Amino acid sequence: MTRRALILIIIFFVASVTNTSAQQLRRIPLQKPLKHIKLKSPTTWEKRSRGIDPRTKKEIFYDPKPRIEMADATACKYNFKWIGYDGKEKVMSYQRPDCIDVVIVASVSKSVSGYQYEYTVQNLKTSGAYLQGFTVQNFSADISPKRRPSNVNNVFIGDMSPGIWGDSGNWIRFAPLPPHPKVQPGQTVNFRLYSSAPPGLVECRADGGSSVTEGVGEDSPPELQGLSNYYGAWPRGFTIGPVDEIKTMSQQQKTAYLLKILPECQRQGWITMRVSTAYQQALQGGNLEAVQSRLARDLKANSITTEVFAIFEGFK
Repeated sequence: MTRRALILIIIFFVASVTNTSAQQLRRIPLQKPLKHIKLKSPTTWEKRSRGIDPRTKKEIFYDPKPRIEMADATACKYNFKWIGYDGKEKVMSYQRPDCIDVVIVASVSKSVSGYQYEYTVQNLKTSGAYLQGFTVQNFSADISPKRRPSNVNNVFIGDMSPGIWGDSGNWIRFAPLPPHPKVQPGQTVNFRLYSSAPPGLVECRADGGSSVTEGVGEDSPPELQGLSNYYGAWPRGFTIGPVDEIKTMSQQQKTAYLLKILPECQRQGWITMRVSTAYQQALQGGNLEAVQSRLARDLKANSITTEVFAIFEGFK
């Protein structure tokens, strides 16, 4: 074999591998917005009052010396320490909710009564703790189970308080309850909800570990409070969920909506670049039917995920 022939074979092999990897689907894990922000000890603080000296009738102040120490980097656990009113050191443990690595797989099945949404939440082996819960956004007034807090098969289901992540849409919370086993790293759990609204692109969140801080009989110094940005640290991303607005969209509005969300679907690893380009071209030509006619083939060929299939199928 000549040197030139060998070089051509190598080039062909590299190009083939590159092209194949570029076409593979891989859902990305939920992103951690505060991943690179470490909790640090306060640099300044005020002295605390221990009360009134019964002899001098004057207020007694002391130095609480508040500080934060990393207890377990893998599990994102910290120790909040300070000197208490009794002069003894107090230690309160805190675990960041972004101690987990999570991938969401969503699918939809349609019946005469509406849509069943199924979410498979994968707590990856790289996680530092168990999955505490999963929260998904929706834009529908018709959700089952109802939004009032309930326990379905040892899973809590209920609304999150409005305004935690802005005022857009509603947020449904799923959280396994005892005796439901904890979803440890490497394990998965399924959650379901029902709605008459078809699927659209929505946001989701997850949290891990214990959200309970161990009491020590007194409040921590103000300088240690509010440092964690607890809800802001939840890993977040996109999935599919009920969207009432889709029911009344015109054909032109449907096309505009799909063109708008396709880039995000590609970023999420739900559709290959090649197929995304083909869908965009068809939609720009006003041919939504051409995309819908190939959905089953593209899903079988692993060119789109169940999320993309459900969104486009729901526009029929």
